Amino acid sequence: MKTTFFHFARTAFTSGAILLTTTWFGAAAQESTGQEPTGGASNSNQAEKSRQEARETAKEKIDAARETKQGAREEIRDAREGARDTAREDRQTTRNAREGARDSVRDARVEKRDAVYDAREGGRDTAREDRQATRNGREEARDTVGDERRTIREARRDMRGARREFIASRIRSGDLGLWFRRMTDGLAVSDIARSGAISQSGLKEGDEIVSVNGQTVSSEREFVDQLFAGQDNNKPAQVVVHRNGQEQMLWIQTKPFIEEHLNSDDRLRDFGLILNQDPNHVQVQAVIPQSPAFYAGVKGGDVITGFSGQRVAKLADFIKSLATANNSTAQVDVNRNNQSRQLEIEVPDQFQNQPRTALRPNFDANAGQRPVQQQPAQPQAAPNNASRVPANTQPRLINPPRQ
Repeated sequence: MKTTFFHFARTAFTSGAILLTTTWFGAAAQESTGQEPTGGASNSNQAEKSRQEARETAKEKIDAARETKQGAREEIRDAREGARDTAREDRQTTRNAREGARDSVRDARVEKRDAVYDAREGGRDTAREDRQATRNGREEARDTVGDERRTIREARRDMRGARREFIASRIRSGDLGLWFRRMTDGLAVSDIARSGAISQSGLKEGDEIVSVNGQTVSSEREFVDQLFAGQDNNKPAQVVVHRNGQEQMLWIQTKPFIEEHLNSDDRLRDFGLILNQDPNHVQVQAVIPQSPAFYAGVKGGDVITGFSGQRVAKLADFIKSLATANNSTAQVDVNRNNQSRQLEIEVPDQFQNQPRTALRPNFDANAGQRPVQQQPAQPQAAPNNASRVPANTQPRLINPPRQ
């Protein structure tokens, strides 16, 4: 547009200059013609001819100037039209560029929107799949836990059944309430419980065992195995003892021992309690260290009067309460020095089959001394004048309760 404007200005200036020159030459010719003196006819004709030629020349020049001016105008018009066309084309180009930019922006927005939508849909699908995977994992975990719980329940039932099963090879003489001391040529009864089936067997403290069912025995294991050798036939065992310098034959029924074992409750062992065998009182004789009763603060001499909110008056009531305990902890009411106390005891897992204690028979003086752990390799005999806990009923403090 700027070039067209300069071209138009140059054309106008040229046309004006030509017009002014033509006018000036015409005026000069008229002046020269007017100054000549009037003379004859030839001079008049010549002057007229000169004027005529001057007029024609001026007219030609004027026509040429007009043509030049008209050409300049046409050029200016053409330049203006060209400028308008160029401006129109530029505006159209600008509009096209703007439309292209708008289209590009629109396309970019659409692509971005589609990408965001796809990403959101992908994220939703991923989250949905993750939630489904989580649900599936939870379902599988529930199924696994359910299977494990069923397995544990079955194992506990099997274990409870095994506890109720009498297996002579797992029984030791202390479980019957009978303890021996080893002699050079056999065994001698060092102590015997004052209650239970063993008290009706006819054995006495000091008896020397000669034979059982016709077989000589030299160890506790041999005595127990021979004593229950005929249990399947429900035959009494023949035991020959040497008492007061004479041999005596005793017939011992084994069925009462089996029934007593099956009716006993092993939960006392799990709690770490050693109780007196008085059925009308629940008195603690001793407490095994690192047991639930030990950590609860139960002490020897305590009389248990309640368990888990239930009144306890007899040993059978206490054993029944222990058998029905199903919480992680339980409240124990004890009477200590004529003062009532409430203790909280941890209920051991029934699945742990580690014996901790047993009902202990009443012994002589100093019977409340702490029991000492013993190696199970050889049976130990307790001397008559010493505080003793039967060697073959010592609790194995394996896997103490969780603190």
